[in-house]
Amino acid sequence: STMMPIGSATALLLALCITESVSFQSPSPLAIPSRSYRSQLSPTRPIHQPLFASTSSDGDDETKEDCDCSDTKNEDGPDILQPYLPAMNPNYSARGPVGEGKFILSRSGPPTAEELSNEQMLQIIKIDCNDLEVNTLVWKCLGYRFNEENELWSPDEVFPKWKERFPDPPDLIGMQRVYSREVDQPSLRSNQALVRSVPQGNKQSLKTHLTPLGWKGYQYKELTPNKTRRAQCANWLIFYREELFGYTVEELKERRQLKKETEAAAEAKRSEEEGQKSDEWKPPVKEVF
Repeated sequence: STMMPIGSATALLLALCITESVSFQSPSPLAIPSRSYRSQLSPTRPIHQPLFASTSSDGDDETKEDCDCSDTKNEDGPDILQPYLPAMNPNYSARGPVGEGKFILSRSGPPTAEELSNEQMLQIIKIDCNDLEVNTLVWKCLGYRFNEENELWSPDEVFPKWKERFPDPPDLIGMQRVYSREVDQPSLRSNQALVRSVPQGNKQSLKTHLTPLGWKGYQYKELTPNKTRRAQCANWLIFYREELFGYTVEELKERRQLKKETEAAAEAKRSEEEGQKSDEWKPPVKEVF
């Protein structure tokens, strides 16, 4: 056979390498796929099931919250609120706007039945009132009282167990709307503590009380940290109105003991009739009082 000269073989190999250069290239670790390619990899699947925002968080699961702080409007997802600069002022909780619009609220004094109406709760979850107003109403229900003279909140009437952990009223919403861990962690933890204080039977208060007013729940894709926490605060406020409002701590303890005895008697009777002991698990409740 006729052998090809070395120079000609080298030239031919070089030409083939140039022609098929793509085959010899390793993918760059910095390469970014095109938008159309990314959309093919992770198509958006619309979810239309309404959600009566979860109010049964067990405390340490902050990853369940949507903490995407992008300011880009996405038709397939929620519009994340921008950071709110006035809330970064240390005096905002004492001087920020409260009760100036349709939301009925006074910073001073204990909570009123009018402030705790279902119409008020609907304004909270529909974001028809500001974050400070939501915080202020919950603070009043927890027992914090505002002193108009020195413009300070005091824990004089706060539920004992809550007061031990939060001597000052915590930001339950995240008014700054900055969701980095170092800024948002205290707000997230206080909100989770509030949620844990709601008994299992009161977890769906929003659905029970607001559906008659036309509330259909959130879509999953609508949920943001702000909406989720507003829903949890509104649910706690309804629980407070239905179970705690108007009672002293001593009266609440007596009612709790009576309730436990009644439930225990009913459970014993049921077990006796069925001939077996119930092993039904109930989530722990860390009551505020």
